[in-house]
Amino acid sequence: MVDLGHYGPAHRAELEKLLDSAAWREVLASGLLEEVKAEKVEPGTRRDFIDTVADQLLELNEERVEKLIAGGNEDEEFLLDEIGKWPERLDEKELKISFLGFNVTADCNFLPRCVYCNQPFIQDEIGLDGWKRIVEEVTRVNEGNGPYIYITGGEPLMLEEEIWGDDGLIQFATRRGASVNVNTNALMLTPEVALRFVKTGLSRLHISLDTANEALQNFLLGGDRMGDVLEGIYNVQLARDLAGVEYPEVHTNCVLTKKNLEHFPDLFRFILEKRKLTVDRKDPLYQDLFPHVIPVGGRSNDSLRPSADEFKRFYEGIWPAVCRIWDEYQEEMGVSEEERGRLFGYFSNPFLRVEHEGGLEAYVQTSAEGKYGRLALPRYCYVAPTQGSFTPDGYQYRCGSHAIRRILPIGKAGEGSFFENIRTGIAGLDGLPQEEDCYGCALATLYINQAVEGKLRERLKEMREAVAAG
Repeated sequence: MVDLGHYGPAHRAELEKLLDSAAWREVLASGLLEEVKAEKVEPGTRRDFIDTVADQLLELNEERVEKLIAGGNEDEEFLLDEIGKWPERLDEKELKISFLGFNVTADCNFLPRCVYCNQPFIQDEIGLDGWKRIVEEVTRVNEGNGPYIYITGGEPLMLEEEIWGDDGLIQFATRRGASVNVNTNALMLTPEVALRFVKTGLSRLHISLDTANEALQNFLLGGDRMGDVLEGIYNVQLARDLAGVEYPEVHTNCVLTKKNLEHFPDLFRFILEKRKLTVDRKDPLYQDLFPHVIPVGGRSNDSLRPSADEFKRFYEGIWPAVCRIWDEYQEEMGVSEEERGRLFGYFSNPFLRVEHEGGLEAYVQTSAEGKYGRLALPRYCYVAPTQGSFTPDGYQYRCGSHAIRRILPIGKAGEGSFFENIRTGIAGLDGLPQEEDCYGCALATLYINQAVEGKLRERLKEMREAVAAG
């Protein structure tokens, strides 16, 4: 029925055995696969995060800053402030939004929960119609590139068809051009749900996988669950191959703790053994199953957080070992030395992804305190007005980090429009919204902010050179 020859022999045998299971035989007999092939929705496109921020700031400020330069102002830091500043009023302007974070429920089917979970209980208030209204408002200014919508929880699949059904949130957003990602523990990723995900046009799945050591993984997940998590991932692989598509792409989330830090090379080897075999670095599945390394957060996880020495050992010894494994894997795949890719961007480690004042020695000290962004924060949160994150009770926050910590909400769904809340929230962006809480900033937001600042500096340089040249 399906050729699984693009997997290694051991993993191919696992997939073939799973495909012959009662669950897969039942879903294939139901006709769902034919329905998926006939009615599947193509994934939406993701608006570039950095350009979305920088281009809008330049549109708002460039003309005024050009006049300042022409008038003889040579203070680069002052000019950077001026070109990177959101106006105090945006009137009725509807900004292009790059990111929406939807925490759709605090409920979870992991009881007990993962040992590093710090998700408090929050009453579900928005509901499917409310989530759709937010999507509808934001996608009015799509221009063919939708925002990236990150659906998380709790466990979002507990909402079942409201998430993956024909009238569910994913398909609603995808049809409006959004690129949708779901963060799940994979326990509910049955053959049916995996095929439904293909049908909805889901772009990406994020699934927790912290170690290849089964006993340790079960400890971190709070129960005997690793086998079920892996089966959920394999169900997605089978669903894609059966439907003849390459989506949803699967990324894994590795929460870095003192318990699994030393195990990361083994996890990386394990992941490589489970991927599609390809020598084409441009293949969409080139990044499939790759891990995002996320340092453990939350004050409740102090006992799990690596020490400064342990962080240093990870960055100086363990990570280089992982890079060597990746290089060896590419060599085995027949990728020439000149064509080999490196681990970068999302798949680099937290220290390398962004620039930190003081280098590694200073970074590991602040990391041991859980203040991962302390030495990487820019002067402003440039990105905040181009994103929004919601908790299940409907409160809107500037970013995911604020939503997790439930600090400084800028509005509530149903009590004002999304863009009204954004415009209201602009007032608090003369600097960082809440510096102490911003120390725990998510890596993606830090990366985007730094990249935006770099792009603005480069544009300033061009403008000054143009004025100097006459």
